[in-house]
Amino acid sequence: MYRLLLVTDKPDICTLYNEYPDWEAQGFEKPTVMKNAEAGIHQLTNGHFDVVSWLLPVSEGKQMASFITKKPDIMGIETMRDARLLRRELGNARRELATRDAQRQVSQPDDVMKVMSSRFFCDLLRGDGFTEKQVDEKLHTLGLVDIDPVRPIAIASFRLPQGDFFLAEVWQYGRDRLENALRNIFENTGDRDIYCVMLMINPHHMRILAIPHKDISEKDVYAEMVSHLEACRTNLEQYFELTMNIRRMHAYSSLYELALENLQRTAH
Repeated sequence: MYRLLLVTDKPDICTLYNEYPDWEAQGFEKPTVMKNAEAGIHQLTNGHFDVVSWLLPVSEGKQMASFITKKPDIMGIETMRDARLLRRELGNARRELATRDAQRQVSQPDDVMKVMSSRFFCDLLRGDGFTEKQVDEKLHTLGLVDIDPVRPIAIASFRLPQGDFFLAEVWQYGRDRLENALRNIFENTGDRDIYCVMLMINPHHMRILAIPHKDISEKDVYAEMVSHLEACRTNLEQYFELTMNIRRMHAYSSLYELALENLQRTAH
């Protein structure tokens, strides 16, 4: 959940923000409300907030603005007096924050999700074939020593029906940032026993590969994938107002099996 600080001396705005019912659905904790710039700056100095919104007398407003310019990690958003406009502003902020988080994730050189997003795994998702020897060489080159190619894996294909419209009409940050934001959802497996790699074929068609990082059965890999995708579905609806249709899910006995199946398909 993201954290928002509201700084205003306007009673009607404080009431709206305090009584707004959809904070959790919008991906935010209920906001902290301060009534002057001094209190707001104290909160920002001593606590963690993702977003700040303020409506104050001119002198205090300038004080807040001057402080926020020195805090690039905190997003400033417009203060609203209407619940409908507030919902829209929070939706825009949520999408931008998701993009920021995705960019931070892929910018970390040791982040395992960056490794898992390597060309090799995306090539497998596209249907490129490899021999067992080539698979071994790729894993060794990538330094993926915890991935055993004889462990079972699972693949899912799914669609986001509104994807093209979302990219053209709603999302304002370009296809690359949308892909990063979606990766942040689909490749973040938390405490599950799988790594996941997402391939974005186009804005409404994706594939995901689940690879276990310990010895588990084919049935368990499949179950982990199902559970993970359900969590992803919830996040898509909550943070992006997108729905997901799973078209196909399939478990393989090993990474070798997938690579060889692709190889046989491309040979014909």
